[in-house]
Order: sequence, then structure tokens, then C-alpha cells
Amino acid sequence: MALLATACLSFFFYLVPQIDLAFAGLFYVPGKGFPAAQIGLLQDFRTFASNVSLFLPLLVLVCLILKLSFPAKKSLLPPRMALFFIPLFLLGPGLLVNGILKPYWGRPRPLNVTEFGGPWPFGNPWVIGPQGLGNHSFSSGEAAFTACLLPLILFLPREWRGPVGALIGLFVAAVGLNRIAFGGHFLSDVLISVGLMVILAAVLHHLIFVRYRDTLSDAALETRLTALGERWADDRAALRGWIGRQAAAAYRAARRLRSAERSVHPGAAARAAARDAANGAPAAGTGTPAGPNPPNL
Repeated sequence: MALLATACLSFFFYLVPQIDLAFAGLFYVPGKGFPAAQIGLLQDFRTFASNVSLFLPLLVLVCLILKLSFPAKKSLLPPRMALFFIPLFLLGPGLLVNGILKPYWGRPRPLNVTEFGGPWPFGNPWVIGPQGLGNHSFSSGEAAFTACLLPLILFLPREWRGPVGALIGLFVAAVGLNRIAFGGHFLSDVLISVGLMVILAAVLHHLIFVRYRDTLSDAALETRLTALGERWADDRAALRGWIGRQAAAAYRAARRLRSAERSVHPGAAARAAARDAANGAPAAGTGTPAGPNPPNL
């Protein structure tokens, strides 16, 4: 269903590109461009939305690191949540949108097209445009990033899915509308980005929760993470031991080199003895500190 909806949207905007221009034109003022981009409150909302969207993948990643660092403890979040969201954010906004579509589909942003006072011609979605423009519009990275929050409802109790899903949906719509008002994206950029993320989420959900639900169950993943964390703990302990042995060997080699220097250069031995006396170290060949004899008791 997500694939069909995204394909229909893409076909519709390709056939009727005037929809993109008309919707972006609602926020355009001749001679001023897109004045919404200068409103401080909307700029703050954009920053807030970016931070909120970044919070979920960071939270999941931190919980995964804590589990691997303390393997005896139970995971703070369900392991399948990490297995779902980390690939979703990496493959969706990371690889698909910002790694493939934006670099190679050179669609100009609304503020750069001739219809809104820019130097570049308008381009349809999914059409590879001119590559001389360094800042491309298709598709929306911020809309894709916030759309990755939508599958969060899958990990909530059923009675909470409706209201939380509505709130996340409003948040995604507000972020997309904000980018359109700034002249940063067309309506099709936002809607297609959301559709692509829903498609990717549906594929990951099918693989993790349906096709490999037994192999990738929370219990099975918890066991594997515990074993991996214990293996990493053993590796860290072995590494610390190796570093300690290497440091001790280097220290012994330095001591041997210093003793050899004293035996070859008599003057160096006297200077070394003076340094040892000044530092309170034992004189060479003795086990007592250099300097004046201690008083008799």
C-alpha cells in the first residue's frame, strides 16, 4: 500500500507539476522571496524539529552501547527497536535521500527556480535535473528524518497508537510545511520523502516482525547481545593486559639502557647518581637512598 501510494503521488505530481508551483507560490512574495524564512519563531521550530528527530536514534544507540558495555544487565529498550530504527535512519535519510537522491537528482529548490526569481528552470520530481546547482531539492531530507518517527507507534501499546500516531503525523506535516514556506522544498519533495520512509519501514517491519520473527525475537537478540558484550569485555581485558605488559617491557628496556650508559660512560654514571640523589632515588647498585646516611636510632 505504501509503495502504491508513493507511486501514485509521484505520477500525479509528474503529470500536474503546476500543483508544486501553486502550493509553493502561496508562500512567495514578489520582490521579497519567501519571507517566512526570516521569521525567528519558524527558524526555532526548524531547529527544535531537528533535535527532536535526532533524539530517537541517539537514544536507541546509547541504549545499545550500554547493553554491550554492561552485558549482564537487561536492555533498556527492546532489542528489536534498535534493530528496526538504526537501519531505518541509516538507509532512509542517510543513504537513500542524502546519499543517492539529493546528490544525483539535481532538482532546484523553489527559491532557485525562475518562477520565484531564481536562475534555474523548474524541474519535475524524479527527473534528473542540472548538476551545476550545489543545493538540491529532491527529496526532502528533513521530512524523511521526521517521517522515521512514524513507526514508533509499532512499539507502543495499542491504546496509545492512535493519539501518538496523530501527534507524530501533525509534527511531520508541520516540518514539511515549514520547509515549503521557507522555499526549501516543493510539496512533492515532502510527500514523496514521507512515502519512501514508510515503504522502507514496511520492509523492515516485514523482515524483523514477520519473516524472521523467531530468529530476531527480543529474547534471541537479548541473548546475542549479552554474548557479544561478554566477548567484547574479554577483548577489552586482554587489550588492557597487553598494554600493561608492553609498558612494563618498555620500562625495563629503558632501565637496562640507562645502566648500560653508566657502565660505558663513567661521567654519565656520576651525573646519573647526582640526579638520583636529587630525586631521592636509590643510588646505582644499592638498595638505600643516595645522600647522607640516616641517623642512628
